[in-house]
Amino acid sequence: MNLSHPLAGLGYLRVAFLAAAIWLPLLPSFALQESDPQAAFQEALGLLQTGKAADALAVIDRAISGGAHDPALYNLRGLAAGELGDDKKAEESFRAVIRLAPKTAMGYNNLGVLLSKNGRYQDAAASFREAHACEPRNFNALLGLGTSLAALQKYSEAAIYLRDAWDVRPGDFQAGYEWAHALLEAKRPMEAQKVLSQLKAPEDTESAVKYFSLAGVVAERLEEFAQASGFYRQAFTLNSSSYDIYLALVRATLSEGSAHGKDSLPPPPPDLSAAQNLALGLLLVSHEAFEAAIPRFQEALRLDPSNEGATLNLAIAEKSLGNAAEAIAQLQRAAASRSSGAVYDVLAGMEEDAGHYVEAVQSYQKAVELEPENEQYYFDLGVEYLTHFTFGPAAEVYRVGTQKFPSASRQYLGLGFSHYAVREYREAAEAFTKALEIDPDSPAAFRAWNAVLDSVAPDDWGPLLPRLDRLATSHPKSAELAFCHGAALFRSEFAKGQKAELDQAQALLEKSARLRPDFPAVHVELGALYVARKLNQKAVDQYLEAIRLDPKSEVPHYRLGQLYRQMNKLDLAAAEINQYQELARVHQEKLKQNRSTIQQFIVPQAGKAENP
Repeated sequence: MNLSHPLAGLGYLRVAFLAAAIWLPLLPSFALQESDPQAAFQEALGLLQTGKAADALAVIDRAISGGAHDPALYNLRGLAAGELGDDKKAEESFRAVIRLAPKTAMGYNNLGVLLSKNGRYQDAAASFREAHACEPRNFNALLGLGTSLAALQKYSEAAIYLRDAWDVRPGDFQAGYEWAHALLEAKRPMEAQKVLSQLKAPEDTESAVKYFSLAGVVAERLEEFAQASGFYRQAFTLNSSSYDIYLALVRATLSEGSAHGKDSLPPPPPDLSAAQNLALGLLLVSHEAFEAAIPRFQEALRLDPSNEGATLNLAIAEKSLGNAAEAIAQLQRAAASRSSGAVYDVLAGMEEDAGHYVEAVQSYQKAVELEPENEQYYFDLGVEYLTHFTFGPAAEVYRVGTQKFPSASRQYLGLGFSHYAVREYREAAEAFTKALEIDPDSPAAFRAWNAVLDSVAPDDWGPLLPRLDRLATSHPKSAELAFCHGAALFRSEFAKGQKAELDQAQALLEKSARLRPDFPAVHVELGALYVARKLNQKAVDQYLEAIRLDPKSEVPHYRLGQLYRQMNKLDLAAAEINQYQELARVHQEKLKQNRSTIQQFIVPQAGKAENP
């Protein structure tokens, strides 16, 4: 039983029912005319009940060879053949029952059970439907049809027949359990919970475990984590060797958020595999239970020293508990014993966080060397260079990255930022436009493109305009792409002076504003375009809307202040300029706070470049 997924492992009780039902001997439903067939039936039945299926089958075959053609005898033959594993003979026997007694549910039911046992649920459902048509209130037909439909994932339809089976035998555990299961799978957990509340946990251990496990899944689906934890705990108490139940218990208890619950978790089952320890550790880490996760990762490594997932997650857990030095040392030992790009990449991130910048870039470089086809490692190395303002190496990494991974938009973003940082704005705009072409819906690509908008010379937009036009045309409902095309076109045309044609740019920007009214950038851009067309009041309205949407942006305050001066509204102009200056000061302070000392990083890298 696998309860790591909330719906997994719930069909096994159905299988148990089918396996049991097929061997359950049925007394003859039809009177036999001859004494020998009657005697043969009684003799075979006694042998089958005492576990002598082969002997029972021999008795039945002799009787049939002698001319007996009673449906009850063929039914007993099917049961005996099925117990011996001869499913072909069992199927032939049950089909014979159906031919001899087509208006009785018995043959259809037992054939359906056999087909279900063999995974032929579509055929089984058809057989149970025939049984149901013969006897609409037949419990086995209703239960078999419901469970077969559930196996076919037709849960809503299955629930109807299982409910009817329950109505025939109220309180029947099997019917109630399967009905609740079907309701859960049909995404009706509240109804499933109501059904389970009418059941009692069976006395036999196996069925009780199944009951509590299903009750736990239902409660977990309803986000009643404390209740789910209690059910799983009862199931695990009855079956303390089940890893899946334990995993579900841990998951529900951690989701509950109770410190007492976490502290009272029982120890896991013994003899877990490395993979099971790792999975359990990952579950604990996902809920920030790092201290409990560490022994699981350690055990996984003891069982499998080469387990990279355990190595990395053990280091991450140690770092999360404040043991960064130990985490770095662990990864360094792992890297020394078995070179791995993943180990070096995680090690580099930890070295960066610890302020070991030179070591971090060396580890990122090692990750790239070991796995040159891994796009993530190129990206991480480039980010490391960008973080410490070594823009030349960053540009080179991303230049190679765009060649090796031409469909990775973030490689072009990294390349664009590398150009932008050294004022190569045309190249930056080219890279950011390429990122948009690869991933037009990317917020990061749009933000990067918008960041370079004011820095590109008007003449440099010319080669990009056809590409931006294609993007906006291909995505007519994208406010961002309409903005990109409109803003670039406005700048390109505005530079032409008296010859400027601004109608298309205005149409694009106004379309962008209609598509997304809460878009501050488009209001700022429309404000500038309206100023260029001497539509001052419309420009004021646009700048005020931009300020309302983004009060912390200094640009609309500055532009509105300049416009108020042109309109001779000097008091309003002074207020806007003062607001701009204050916001600009705060912005500059944040930039200074984000800059770290990089001399120890840049100098060694420069020296290394001169002496390769």
